[in-house]
Amino acid sequence: MPTFNTSQTALFYTDTGQGNPLIFIHGLGASGRMFEPQVSAFSPTHRVICPDLRGNGQSGRLTGPVSTILHRQCDDLAELMDTLSIKQALLCGVSYGGVFTYHFALRYPEKVKAIIIVDSAGDTDPNCLKERLILISLCTAFWLIYLPTRLLLPIVRAQYRRWPLAQDHILFIVKHLRKHETVLQHFAILRTNHTSQLHRLTCPALGIVGNALDISLRLMQRAMQKIARSELYIVTNSLDPTNLCQKENFNALVKAFLTKLRW
Repeated sequence: MPTFNTSQTALFYTDTGQGNPLIFIHGLGASGRMFEPQVSAFSPTHRVICPDLRGNGQSGRLTGPVSTILHRQCDDLAELMDTLSIKQALLCGVSYGGVFTYHFALRYPEKVKAIIIVDSAGDTDPNCLKERLILISLCTAFWLIYLPTRLLLPIVRAQYRRWPLAQDHILFIVKHLRKHETVLQHFAILRTNHTSQLHRLTCPALGIVGNALDISLRLMQRAMQKIARSELYIVTNSLDPTNLCQKENFNALVKAFLTKLRW
């Protein structure tokens, strides 16, 4: 699999198929491997690119200040697109990948045909006491990643027991997690507020969110309503990442969006 040397780091990626480019951006601490079902589904008709963001998977180390993490990760992808002669692509980001996709679309609007945001948020600022308490509990639970892996695996198995495909992938992620760099990216999320800027986006946007967590619905709705050309779909019996928990429904929504765009 190819590795691209940017001006600052090495970026691992897969590049499969031919046609209009689709770029899938993975979740926090994950890698492009989590999009295996989408590569299989869309590579017969599209060029499907799955990079490992800096600090994740098989790509280079993530260093430097937290305040510029998303800037630098986006610049990496922009360099990769230039090298691959991709002038414009549809970006699909899941979870942290959604935060990245918002950032990229705002930073490089000329490179973005459309965006798909999945199980993500434009910001993490609570609008009410209930949201504040939920977000505090989620942030507290995040620090469980520093538990020994042997203690983390049973937690993941229990949380994803209803979704075997997602369970397998999340277990793989936990086993290969780059913990310190994952924490740095978590801090980058907490200091980012894209919601106040999303009105600037003029590209079409599709939002997809699982219904298992009420806070996920709230955050997705808040962000999507700021984008003029957006639509939001709620997928039943699904949790982050919906592309793995409900891959058939997810792929169908993406395919319909591509058809609508003629992309």
